[in-house]
Amino acid sequence: MNAATRGAGRLALASAALLAAALLLRAPLESSMALHMVLQLPMIAVGGALAGLAAERHAARLAGALARWDAHGLAGLAWLLLASAYWMVPRALEQSLTMPLSEAGKFASLFLLGFLLPGALARAAVVIQLFFLGNFCAMMAIAGMLYQDMAQRLCNAYSLDDQVVTGVGLVVASIGIAAAWCVWQLPAIANQARERA
Repeated sequence: MNAATRGAGRLALASAALLAAALLLRAPLESSMALHMVLQLPMIAVGGALAGLAAERHAARLAGALARWDAHGLAGLAWLLLASAYWMVPRALEQSLTMPLSEAGKFASLFLLGFLLPGALARAAVVIQLFFLGNFCAMMAIAGMLYQDMAQRLCNAYSLDDQVVTGVGLVVASIGIAAAWCVWQLPAIANQARERA
């Protein structure tokens, strides 16, 4: 077994562990709006991202097909905005608690988001990444501020205090994602600046 296969196996194992945790710990994770939105949903997406990275290393034909279908990362990044916008809606979150089909759709849509995202980011130009991730972070921060400012509960399954904590979590997450992207892209931006100089 070569190093690439071992690496893909470790990524697949980590993906399966995250997804199993998100599924098996549904009751405690979904008992709180903050844990549901700020922990469980990202766990599913990260599990999908690890599976996508494993497939990229081990399934060259699948990776090639995805690269042709999503040549500039637009489809994967558009799915980031669509899926995340839907699951930031309190009604959608509440339906996943009571409707098995909605819960299955949550896992499927967020796993697909994670699966597509690493390849989409790798293929997208910096300006495309900035457009989509900027919109994503702004949407998350605005939703977080609305959750904090609303005087009434937006989700009948969760308390108003839980809603406020979720809002804080969304704002913090949006700032963290934006900062992480800037740090990640800093070397590429510096290289472009040197090339132009």
